[in-house]
Amino acid sequence: MVRFVKYRAKQGGNLHEVANQTVRGRFRAITLTSIAIIASMLPLLSETSKQVQILIPLVTSIVFGLLSYPLLIFLVLSALYAIMKDISYVRIPLEGINPI
Repeated sequence: MVRFVKYRAKQGGNLHEVANQTVRGRFRAITLTSIAIIASMLPLLSETSKQVQILIPLVTSIVFGLLSYPLLIFLVLSALYAIMKDISYVRIPLEGINPI
């Protein structure tokens, strides 16, 4: 997401608007990836065999991390850009930025 913010800032515009556009543009990809990984781990969470009982705490922490990941990316990253721009901390280099 940082690369997309830098790429769109190179094209011009306010950093607040650029951060919001980046969040809107990456929302589907990040959300679908998180949902797919969580859905693939649900069978492990519902398993009752003794061999898998060792893995359940690990899978639980991964699932809750994946649930909080989109929230942190969408809200915290755009808020940090806004705060850093307000205190004039962000200087985005504009040469040689490729969004991919």
